[in-house]
Amino acid sequence: MKPHTSPTPHLFHPRARRRWTRALGTAAALSATTLAAQAQPASGPGLQLYGLVDAAVGRFAGPAAGINAQDRAVTKLDGGGMSTSHWGVRGTEDLGGGLSAQFELSSFVRNDSGATGRSDALPAPVNVAADPVFSRAAWVGVSHRDWGRVRLGNVTSLLFLNSITSNAFGDSTVLGPLNLVTFIGSPLTGGTAWANSVVYDSPSVAGFNASVAHAISEAQGGGNSAARLAYAQGPWAASLAWQSVKKNPGTFADGTSPNDTRAWQLAASYDFEVVRLFAHLGRIENRGTAAAPLNLSYRVWDVSAAVPVGAGRVLAGYAVRRTSDTVGPVPATVAGGNVERKVFTLGYDYFLSKRTDLYAMVMRDSTQTRTLPAPPSVVSAQGTGFAVGVRHRF
Repeated sequence: MKPHTSPTPHLFHPRARRRWTRALGTAAALSATTLAAQAQPASGPGLQLYGLVDAAVGRFAGPAAGINAQDRAVTKLDGGGMSTSHWGVRGTEDLGGGLSAQFELSSFVRNDSGATGRSDALPAPVNVAADPVFSRAAWVGVSHRDWGRVRLGNVTSLLFLNSITSNAFGDSTVLGPLNLVTFIGSPLTGGTAWANSVVYDSPSVAGFNASVAHAISEAQGGGNSAARLAYAQGPWAASLAWQSVKKNPGTFADGTSPNDTRAWQLAASYDFEVVRLFAHLGRIENRGTAAAPLNLSYRVWDVSAAVPVGAGRVLAGYAVRRTSDTVGPVPATVAGGNVERKVFTLGYDYFLSKRTDLYAMVMRDSTQTRTLPAPPSVVSAQGTGFAVGVRHRF
């Protein structure tokens, strides 16, 4: 894409507003194509090969799960900064009368090494480096234009879908503040996708749509349940998601502990044309296990913004997760912190085309951890990292 050579009009001139609106619209459309969980079928009958490859090089102050008191910054190339790299196949068949059959199979790929899986960020028992081939999505379903859609299989969780479709950083779990404090190094269980799921998605009515999901137990604890209600009309968008996780055997997409948890998240955004603002409020309740029950609550909130500038967007976000309950002490080397985590990210995302963008981001990560040995004390840790990368969709 060639750079603009004409003088830049005044910000509030009608021509300037149209340019900014088009830029933000393009940015929103590009973000939508990267959102893993949406799992939309191909636009017409047939088979579609699709995917995304993202690579970033930079200085990372600790793993994606958060910094700890003994971390040192590491310079590396990471396969996936703004989006987790993946590929997949999906398709649809027109069955007539508004009814269609659909499927999706999708796999994570670590393009820094060529291996499957997401990264080395989370070790056993989660061990995302050992994700099964189609751990990102593996489902089949039927849909009707008037009745909605039913999917069966491994489907992205509704809470993760709610998060990645309603913040300025989209589906980034490396640089996006909201996703980092909610899903990575968090007390939340359930992960980002649920195996053995039955999911119903309603059609859109007057800007509203709803989804409900249940992951069948199959003798691995209780089943998981979730619901989501979303609204989008004009510049406004809002959504509310809730989930209860009891099936959490610590496999590829099921979270970082065996604990039962409940969570909710309220999201809202407004497009002012010169800036789109996003905000979230949420809560995570850690219930522990039947053998070791807990009653710990964590508050989560964030604000983020996307400002169209030139052929790209300035992105900024700040997210906080904290608890006022007394939590059990852990080693100071635990990443993420079990009392508080705060993440601030600022950067620029430049679109070379509708499918390719370049980005540069700076992130400040701060944690507070209640540590061992006795008597427990709260230890603070901070780190600043940066990353520059390229993302391409196909």
